[in-house]
This record gives sequence, structure tokens and C-alpha cells, in this order.
Amino acid sequence: MPQNASTTPPDHSLPTQPAAWGIAPRLVVVMGVAGAGKTTVAEGLHNELGWPWQDADALHSPESRALMAAGSPLGDTHRVDWLTRCHAWLAEQARHGHGAILACSALRRVYRDRLRAGGLRPLFIALEADPVRLKHRLESRSGHFMPASLLPSQLAALEPLAPDEDGVTLQSLTQPAETIAMALHALKAANGA
Repeated sequence: MPQNASTTPPDHSLPTQPAAWGIAPRLVVVMGVAGAGKTTVAEGLHNELGWPWQDADALHSPESRALMAAGSPLGDTHRVDWLTRCHAWLAEQARHGHGAILACSALRRVYRDRLRAGGLRPLFIALEADPVRLKHRLESRSGHFMPASLLPSQLAALEPLAPDEDGVTLQSLTQPAETIAMALHALKAANGA
């Protein structure tokens, strides 16, 4: 279980913690390559904000998971249905009118555009880390289908947030609590935008 892990199922709301006061409910996508800390930060935000969260890895088809586990990177065609499921989850949360957090690689602009389809306006929190640190994180974790050998393909596919995209880029720090605190600060700043 990652640091800041909650025993509450991700689709359940939690009480808002004091650090989150003043942050208006909205859709958030925590994005980045494998090992950037998306799941840990998304779950940490869930614990502070109380909003439901979803790990997009759980929305991959068994076939896509098997491909990645075998060391084969996914192409755009493999990601179409997955992005549709991710968008559907975000849209469902928007229909309920509450905030929600999706941990999703969203590596390319076209993938992020799919998540924004239908008028959705998620804030993207892009996590960055040194490739050496990313590789170490991937080699150190257990029980995940994504091998460290796929990191170069993810880094090659990554398209940083463009200036016209609603989002912020943060360094994924060694201490997850620090990264979560920076994400909360970015959400507060976005309220004033």
C-alpha cells in the first residue's frame, strides 16, 4: 500500500481536512509517466480533499495489462477504449457535481483532449521526476504490471502541458507528503484563477 494510503474505497467520499479548506470542488487529473507518483499523490489528495478518486490503471483492459506486463508499450489504438473509460468516470463525477481525482498518465496532448471532451475542464497536475529516480521507483515496487523496461517509451511519448492547457507541473519529491502539499497549493491557486 502506498504512503498516505486510505483504507476507504476510492469511490467513497471522506471528510474534508483543514489543509483543503478553501479549495472548490473540481475535476483533477494527476498525470505523468510510470513511477512519477500519480497514485500516491491522487490518494493523498483524496485523503485531504475527501473527493472520490480513481486509478486509471484499473481501467485498462486485461489485454492491455498483459501487453505491458510482457514489456510491450501501448500504442494509441490500445488506449482508445481506456481513455473512453477514463473520460466516462470523470463525466460521471461531474454529473454528481463534486470534485474528483483521476490518476492517469495522460502522456500526450491528444489523450488529455479526450479527457476534456464534452466540456469537461479538469485541472492537470503533471508530476515530473529525474529518470534515474523514476527507474529506481519502478524497480523497487512490487505487484504492478508495468515493468521498468517501459519507462523509456513513456518518456519518449510524454508531451508536457502546453501553456493553453489548464494545469501545473510539479516535481515529484522523495517525500510524497511534500508533493501532495504542493498539489494542494496549486489547487488553491487555481481557485483564484
